[in-house]
Amino acid sequence: MSGSAHVMPETVRIASEGETLLGDLYGVLPSRRATILVHGQQWDASGWRDVAARFVERGLPALALNLRGYDGSSGKTNEFAPPAPWSPAADLRATKTLLRDRGVREIALVGASMGGHAILASSFEADVESIVSVSAPVVAVSDELSRRITGRKLFVCADRDPAAPHVLHAFDVVSRPKTLLMFGGNEHSRGMFAAPYGPEVVDAIVDFVARGT
Repeated sequence: MSGSAHVMPETVRIASEGETLLGDLYGVLPSRRATILVHGQQWDASGWRDVAARFVERGLPALALNLRGYDGSSGKTNEFAPPAPWSPAADLRATKTLLRDRGVREIALVGASMGGHAILASSFEADVESIVSVSAPVVAVSDELSRRITGRKLFVCADRDPAAPHVLHAFDVVSRPKTLLMFGGNEHSRGMFAAPYGPEVVDAIVDFVARGT
């Protein structure tokens, strides 16, 4: 992906419920719109490096967040078990606050796999401009929760990913505006970025978030 080697992130520290999170901020704030990128269970914020560079090329700062327990962030990310509080939702709330404090007016959320669940849950707060869910939800989510998802919505998944039935069902339930992109393959999460169709996936995500800026 062009330009990725030339974008050096700023390390930011975010206070979240007594924990300290680390994130990589690509681009310059303040900005009208910025993106928060949320990793999956088996990787961390560094996995967004090339994708973040593409956002910067479009004039959109991107903050790749390390959830609790990942790559220097303190604490531990807990399991999603409603109605118990889920730490990624709190971590995203704190990250959105940091961006607004630094002059961002509109926030987009992009998450893959576990990060996809995190951004969907964060959108319940009805304070984001758009969300992009990659390979998520991974497991069945109740229709009640799906109806609480807000913002412009893009769901991206490979058609042979075991998560695909759950993604399709959630997409059917969520409110408009919404867009679904299915790709032929079995790749999951960031594996989609390295697939033969990977450039198309990244282009679609960046174009969707950048729309209207």
